[in-house]
Amino acid sequence: MRTLQRFDLYRKVPRDLTEPTVSGAAVSCCTVILGLYLFVSEFLVFVNRRWDSEMFIDESKTEEKLQINLDVTLPAMPCELLSFDAQDVMGSHEVDAHGNLWKERLTSKGDLIQREEIKNSHYGASSSLTRHFSFNYDNQDVERIRQMIHSGEGCRVVGFVRVNKVPGNVHLSTYSHSYLFGSLYQETRNMNISHKINHLSFGLDADISYIKTKVQGTGIVSPLDGVSQIVIEKKTGAFVDTAIFEYYTKVVPTTYIPLDRPALHVYQFTANTNKIMNQQMPSLYFRYDFSPVTVQYKETRESFSHFLVQICAVIGGIFTVAGIVDSVLHKSIVHLAKKAQVGKLVEALCRRSHKGSQPSTAGAAGATGGGVAWRRSDQVGYSMCSAARSVCKQ
Repeated sequence: MRTLQRFDLYRKVPRDLTEPTVSGAAVSCCTVILGLYLFVSEFLVFVNRRWDSEMFIDESKTEEKLQINLDVTLPAMPCELLSFDAQDVMGSHEVDAHGNLWKERLTSKGDLIQREEIKNSHYGASSSLTRHFSFNYDNQDVERIRQMIHSGEGCRVVGFVRVNKVPGNVHLSTYSHSYLFGSLYQETRNMNISHKINHLSFGLDADISYIKTKVQGTGIVSPLDGVSQIVIEKKTGAFVDTAIFEYYTKVVPTTYIPLDRPALHVYQFTANTNKIMNQQMPSLYFRYDFSPVTVQYKETRESFSHFLVQICAVIGGIFTVAGIVDSVLHKSIVHLAKKAQVGKLVEALCRRSHKGSQPSTAGAAGATGGGVAWRRSDQVGYSMCSAARSVCKQ
């Protein structure tokens, strides 16, 4: 056992050989408070999750489909005159495209009249790329549309559509109903393409919602939400200046890898807008192009081993620094106390020497030998006082 005790690096000092001090107590309190603060800070860093980002070249296949989520309100455009079309650089052009899109008829006050799904057009047969129509609106249909325009009906298009993952555009337009403009010439001159984009995003809508609520501040997945464009009617009573609104978006594929769920694949994008005055057919374009760079966000957290190392470093560092501070403070106080004690002794010695330098009347009337003895004691007292004062100054 004694052989084993020789390897003890933390040998204990008997308690009766230690002495508590006020300065040591003050340093100890400060050490405990600072240690607790640093421990809590490190613990919060340990339990907190963070997102690390990196970029690399997109290697996805061109056969993949892209989901576009859309929610647009046109308060002065009847649904009967609108079609939702999709076109891309590969030559695909689908008129009245549909995925899971709905048209909602709105009153002039914005109340819902009717909701219906955008289906294959009832005009005629369709080919693989472009649908061709045989126009079979009768007079009753024309009169019904005229009544919609005069009553100030609006339309809301909401849902999603899947397109090829290549540059292209989707647009809300009146092109597929342009043959009606001859019968509704006066009414169509007042068509207003004013609109509000309630939501526009690329990717699965559930993933977009998760990113917007759980991972805020890491990406721009819907910058056009809430954007509105108003076509102002002329005060002179002339016809409305119709226009084509174009939104140019640059789409960046983005992957989120959380710790507690599968990876999320969404698309960030930036957008610019342009307005083209057009006296014929108003429309609303969303043009998109893809960035070759993919952004990846990975959720990480500090490992327990790293947290343990940090805590040990905090505890060891703070107690080492506190020991140095306590040692310097204790030595300073002891040194000052010694100086103060020496000063008191010098003062007492000087006062005693000063009293001894004043002979009494009886002593003055004594023999001459007594006077000589008094002068010698005076010189010795002053010499001791001067020496003590010099020591005190040091």
